Amino acid sequence: MISFQASVSKGWLHQKGGFEFSEQYYMDPLYRRDQDQEMNDFVRRNFGTYPLYNMEANLMQVQHTHENQVLIGGIQPNLILANLLGAGFVFYPDKDMDVSGSPLSNISETDGLPKRKQILEHPLTRELSAMIDFLQRKHAELEIIPPFFWDNSGRATIHGVITTSFKLIGDNAMMMIIMQPDLLHAVHQWITDAYVTLINHFAGLVDFKLKSMHVGECSGALISGVQYLEFVTPYISQLGRIFSKIRLHSCGHSDHILEAIAKIDHLNVIDTGSDTSIAEIRRIKGRDFEINVEPPVKLLLMNSSENDLSTWFERTLDENQGGPLKIAVHLDVGYSVEKCLWIYEQLMSRGLVPGDGISLSG
Repeated sequence: MISFQASVSKGWLHQKGGFEFSEQYYMDPLYRRDQDQEMNDFVRRNFGTYPLYNMEANLMQVQHTHENQVLIGGIQPNLILANLLGAGFVFYPDKDMDVSGSPLSNISETDGLPKRKQILEHPLTRELSAMIDFLQRKHAELEIIPPFFWDNSGRATIHGVITTSFKLIGDNAMMMIIMQPDLLHAVHQWITDAYVTLINHFAGLVDFKLKSMHVGECSGALISGVQYLEFVTPYISQLGRIFSKIRLHSCGHSDHILEAIAKIDHLNVIDTGSDTSIAEIRRIKGRDFEINVEPPVKLLLMNSSENDLSTWFERTLDENQGGPLKIAVHLDVGYSVEKCLWIYEQLMSRGLVPGDGISLSG
């Protein structure tokens, strides 16, 4: 009933292995595939048989990731929408790419937002579609993972509506909750429709079977439960009715929005961290509901207390009540490798996950 998966960040790979994440890494699928294979080898040399991988934080699933896959774009979903609205991509050698500015910072109405045809005819959509066509013709031996997907599980990935509007509008998105609620609702509906349009388009190009959706509502914890219920839950529920199963991620301490999250239609998994109460999720959703959790960042830092990490670990197992639980760790710059893998070693020593007992050396 318990599983564990750890990944490494681009910052860690840059610092420890000298890898860089240029425009070519994102816009040349074959180059990216070669680079990812080199990073995979680097991680294996460093961590041996530990379940720690070079993969996007908490998105890729190792059982659905194989060496013959080639990832198209691998661009974060809200950045794709920002580019469709005119924001340029910005690339960094040592961290995730981003966009320049907030393209809807001065929005006053939604009439000018791109319609479905404009979205599909945008240069970025065409470019990513052309990459798929080229690989289908020239590299039939490779399994294509299209934009908005990270493995072959059929689970699409997007940012949540408030997280995306915050990216597209900027800080004013939070003010619009009070000052311009109708306009924000309209933006959230456009975001929902745009994601559906793009996911269906790219999945259709490779005959990808849509089975579920991961929604990264990273900014959701910044608003109240009442606001979440009004501005987030209805739109993710629309996606739940379309894509059958929703895995909802919430950054930050999220106890105050759990009731609103639980009302999402077809909610299948809650993925959270920052000391969000596992006991409260179990109270609301029951013992058979799947929970994915990441330890609070402060517990994984170099100077953190192992006693505090142990306390969190024991409380998490106790509050979980034996239900389905996945513990995820994303190793970043400044994290203690030993503390990240201590969690796995504890699970393994108690027979809660399979393992061969190999300890980290060096």
